[in-house]
Amino acid sequence: MRFWSSAFKLTDEIRHGPGRPSDVVATTRGWWLLDEDGADPYLEEDGSLFLLHWWLLAPPCLVPAWFYVFCLSPFSHLKPELLNSGIQHAAAAARWKRSPEAATLHRDIRCLIRMYTPGSTHELPRTTLEDLADRPFSALGMMSTAPDGGAHLSPSAGARAPAAVVTYACLDYVSRFPPAAGSVSLGRLLHDDAGPGRVLRLQPASLRRALKAVAARHPELQVTDTGDGTEVLAFTRPPLALARDVLDESYGHVRRRLDVHPEQDSRATDSARRDEQLAFDEPSTPNSR
Repeated sequence: MRFWSSAFKLTDEIRHGPGRPSDVVATTRGWWLLDEDGADPYLEEDGSLFLLHWWLLAPPCLVPAWFYVFCLSPFSHLKPELLNSGIQHAAAAARWKRSPEAATLHRDIRCLIRMYTPGSTHELPRTTLEDLADRPFSALGMMSTAPDGGAHLSPSAGARAPAAVVTYACLDYVSRFPPAAGSVSLGRLLHDDAGPGRVLRLQPASLRRALKAVAARHPELQVTDTGDGTEVLAFTRPPLALARDVLDESYGHVRRRLDVHPEQDSRATDSARRDEQLAFDEPSTPNSR
């Protein structure tokens, strides 16, 4: 639990120096989401699972196998042996200091597929309730089981994601770029590695529909055509601040209710994790910790 709560950016570790134990503390976004009066303390909304999935893949990403599958892999049919070799090649291309062990990758791949797929067909009908507790991310519909022990990756599961979560992910992603002119093309949002299109499994129509729905309620946002056939998302406020407003409003203004401010997390995380790297800069998996 310590690892996964950190991987989802719900907790942080405060280091006190070499040889001294670190303290685990909730991040502000952890309070925002899971406090008894927070956004969704029992994770009853599928939108919260899409949000956690986005946070899991956001930098610093602590699960390289997950990052490879959703952000880098060219495969839609996820065969364990292909994933194993693909991750190894990606690690070599990124010049990891040490190659991931085959046994570690095997466990991670099994964990990943189990995390996002429902139970096998012979386990139905008992899967409906048990899967919600045992495999909650299967509710996102991102993967389906394959007869060979692998999985099929859905190209369009993001159509089920709430418009506010999709828009939050887009603006959060844009905030990682150097300061720009206040717009980003929908093509980039759809196709960039680690962008919302790939991570949330969005098709063009789903992305456009979600952004336009939120823009209709937020005058600081607009989906427009540049005149050469390129559609862009334009924004007139800093994208991360706007992203948090869009998300918080969709959950009933949690920040106002709890007096929490998720923007504080970025400063704490920069300090506490300054030696952490994005996946494929340095290997870091659940089984290696």
